[in-house]
This record gives sequence, structure tokens and C-alpha cells, in this order.
Amino acid sequence: MMNLANPDMAFSLSKIPNDGVGLARMEFIINSFIKIHPMALIHPERITDVSVKEKIDKQTFGYKNKNDYFIEKLAEGVGTIAAAFYPKPVVVRMSDFKTNEYASLLAGHYFEPEEENPMIGFRGAARYYDDKYREGFALECQAMKRVREDMGLTNLIIMIPFCRRVDEGERVLAEMAKHGLVRGENGLEVYVMCEIPNNILLIDEFSKLFDGFSIGSNDLTQLTLGVDRDSTLVAHDFDERDAGVMKFIAMAIRGAERNHRHSGICGQAPSDYPEFAEFLVKEGIDSISLIPDSVMKITGRIAELEKSL
Repeated sequence: MMNLANPDMAFSLSKIPNDGVGLARMEFIINSFIKIHPMALIHPERITDVSVKEKIDKQTFGYKNKNDYFIEKLAEGVGTIAAAFYPKPVVVRMSDFKTNEYASLLAGHYFEPEEENPMIGFRGAARYYDDKYREGFALECQAMKRVREDMGLTNLIIMIPFCRRVDEGERVLAEMAKHGLVRGENGLEVYVMCEIPNNILLIDEFSKLFDGFSIGSNDLTQLTLGVDRDSTLVAHDFDERDAGVMKFIAMAIRGAERNHRHSGICGQAPSDYPEFAEFLVKEGIDSISLIPDSVMKITGRIAELEKSL
């Protein structure tokens, strides 16, 4: 499968032999095409800077209801990707900006707290049911419903990022259901990112809530080794091939198989290290999602490996 962010490249990249999109990043669409913090569209009264209000009005010109601007632009972006690869599965991850990244959106600083360590802070699933972002998540859900129901692109699979606890997963699914995204209805599958050790240790419990797991090797490595890969002081210790990380990944694949759930990976490691992709195949992973430049090269290596197994 393929990692993809830019809808403008979707139709050209779909010509590369592939089995669908294993990770479509919603953040790129919000950052590049929408550019405005969703809560600023819902609560313009909280914005005090006149020049910021003018920029938002200019960006949303022609939209009587500014919420519609967010929903329409997001649905267009995701729908383009889903259409380009139809009927192959397209896994779209709901927004996973960190607070500092949300704050960089237009008017974002009005709605985001400052955190010392945003990587393990207010991000992913924790935002979706919290009053500070619940209304923004509602817009995301309405856009995904439009893609699946109005556009008929039922190959769209929704993925929840950074879900720390089982009860958090339950709360997120309940929020989605409020906005017409009910797991199992109209064939809707919901995956969860497997990037926190707790996702692996409690994979049997998470399997009761979700249809599949996508291993995020970048964050999983950071949280397993306790390494910030953006720190120049300790980044040299970041390595997805560490024995502990690979043991966790093997546990995740086997746990998904034991519970008859899809297992995939969408981190950087299989693209960077062909031997890592071979390890995943030997462990029995269902899908590997790669950057487009690596798809042909790694597919060839995997085909050769599968012949020898």
C-alpha cells in the first residue's frame, strides 16, 4: 500500500502498482487547503484580532456558513484520494496535529494551549471528545460522512491516531456515532494506530473496538526507547530496528492475527530499510504502506521473499 498526503498527486500516483492507500494524512489537507483552525470557524467571536478575522473572511469568501467551508474542502481532498484508488481501500487518519502544529493554523493560537512536550500531550484521540476540540472533530466526521455517503466512496476506512486507552477508544467511537459514522454501518471499518505500547499490551481489548491496526513505527520507537527523534542530543539513539521495538511489532502482528483483525504498518522504517520490510513479511503482517518512491523497489523484494517462504 502507499502513504499519501497530497490529493493533487493522487491520480498520478495511483498508476503505480499498489493495493490501496495505507495512510492518507488529513493534516496535509487541513494545512495546505483549509489553512484555518476549525474551532475559529465555529467560534469566530473568540478572535480579537481584526486582521485575522479579515484573513478568515477572505479565505472563506462565498460561504454563508463557515463550517461548510471546512467540511467541503476536507471532503474534496479526501474524496479525491479515495476516488483515485477506488475500489481499493483508502485508510484516512483523522487529524493528528500536535498543539503547536494546530496553533500555527490561522487563528490557531486562540484555541490551543502551550505544552512543554506536545508529542505526548493533547493530540489524537484525546482531542476528539474533549470540549476544547469536540466541535472541530464533528466537522471532520461530517466531511468523512460526505465522502462515504454523498460521494459513494465506501472504500474509505477511518483511522484513529494516538488512542492511549481502551475507554478512550470507546468514547471516540461514541462521538463518531453521534455524527453518523457508526462502525459496521454501510460497511464502515474503523482502524486504530498502534503506536503506543499500551495498544500492544492490550491488543485483545482494543480488537473488540476496532477492525484493524496500523503500526506507527515512528512514535512506537520514540515511546519504547524514550527517545525524542527531533532532539539533536539523543536522536542518534532513535532506531526502529532496536530489538525491543521489533519485539513489540511482532507482538502487535500476532495479536491482530489472533483476533482476526487487519495488521498493517505505515511508519518510515519499511521504506528506509528493506530488511525491516522482510522482517514484517516473515512475521505475517497483512499490509505494508510505503512512500510512493519505495513502492516498486520494496514490492519486488517482498515478491522474491514470499517465493522462498
